Amino acid sequence: MLGYTREEVCERDTNKLSFKKVRELLNDEAFFQKMQEYKFTGPKTQEFRAYEKLSFLKKNLEHYQEEDVEAYSMTVAKLY
Repeated sequence: MLGYTREEVCERDTNKLSFKKVRELLNDEAFFQKMQEYKFTGPKTQEFRAYEKLSFLKKNLEHYQEEDVEAYSMTVAKLY
């Protein structure tokens, strides 16, 4: 949402969030500037990366069954 790339916030060659990398961003003044300037409404004009699109998310979720997700966690099921 703030324009960071996957490489800037995830472990190498994964989608797993790197808390070490994010912690460094939280200490960066630019992070707070991006938060302040973020507009959550209206059209988005920037180009979206493949991993930011809904089709990417659907492809990653297609092998999960709703019942299995509910058995794992009701909170995760609500997000699912």
